[in-house]
Amino acid sequence: MQRKHFLFACFILLAAPAWADRGRGGGDAPQGGQSRGITPAQAGEMARRQTGGRVLAVTAGDGGYRVKVLTPQGEVRYVFVPGR
Repeated sequence: MQRKHFLFACFILLAAPAWADRGRGGGDAPQGGQSRGITPAQAGEMARRQTGGRVLAVTAGDGGYRVKVLTPQGEVRYVFVPGR
């Protein structure tokens, strides 16, 4: 149960910059005419499920997200998750 709370807190911290960029207009409307993609939290969750590890960081770039994961074997891996 405590692990779920930790993961939720990590996702909140990872998604906070995306929420801040929306400004006061709010809503989920796409910006700049782009179609909606996945959020950093969703990218982290996808990488976590794929590797079975713990998400350390999520950075945006190249049309998706680069997710840094600590595997159960103690290895640090980077997983690319496409933005759409």
